[in-house]
Amino acid sequence: MPVADTPAHLLDDEDHSPFALREPAEIATVLRALVEARSLISASLLPGGYACPTALLAVRDDGTLLLDGNREEAMNQRMATASRMLCMAQLDLVPIRFRLAAPRRIVHEDYPAFVVDWPQAVLRMQRRETYRLQTPATHPALLHLGGPDAEAPALRVLDISGGGLALSIPDGAQGPLQTGAQLGPCLLQLGEAAPLAVALQVVYIAPHEVRGARHWRAGCRFLDLAPAAEQQLMQYIFQVERQRNARLRRGG
Repeated sequence: MPVADTPAHLLDDEDHSPFALREPAEIATVLRALVEARSLISASLLPGGYACPTALLAVRDDGTLLLDGNREEAMNQRMATASRMLCMAQLDLVPIRFRLAAPRRIVHEDYPAFVVDWPQAVLRMQRRETYRLQTPATHPALLHLGGPDAEAPALRVLDISGGGLALSIPDGAQGPLQTGAQLGPCLLQLGEAAPLAVALQVVYIAPHEVRGARHWRAGCRFLDLAPAAEQQLMQYIFQVERQRNARLRRGG
């Protein structure tokens, strides 16, 4: 079935992304690593936005890739008629994104498969623990301690990564936010997306100011973040980066 909100925005700014690899040798290294790791690739077929799981079987020296087919013939037919594939994978917990064009159906070892040209670029985020995104006011991130029905107000997320986040806490409202404390279950709201259930551990807490008023900054790490939650988090980071890149291109 089609997927709503196909994440084309994750790849339409690859010429400006600081995470884009464009050298053929770099692209080949990442793609061959996906083959060796037998990484699952989540592809979105365009037009239509159909979700199609696949795997990269081989990276050929002639500039083509060999993709696994699907058990369902209907999906193979959609794949054969797709003009583009937006592909997402992970390699050592690092999100990988790339775009493929016009897959061509073949038979490989008696099973359906597809041949496609190498991508022109591959987006490889930094390791999730090292890259931190400052959350914008236009797409804020909020944390609800104890869930949305708790009496405590939602806390603003100052920055976020795949490994953790930093919270802004009004003075006197630190409550359970003490170094070493574990928080959960909590709900993390990323922009307009559905909230994520997360558990956190406070790593540090330090004073900072917000418009001249005393606040506290609490750095927290995620505890056992679910893969689906991590994927949604990385999509939020990519979306914000894409919009920032678009503003830079417009000169704003």
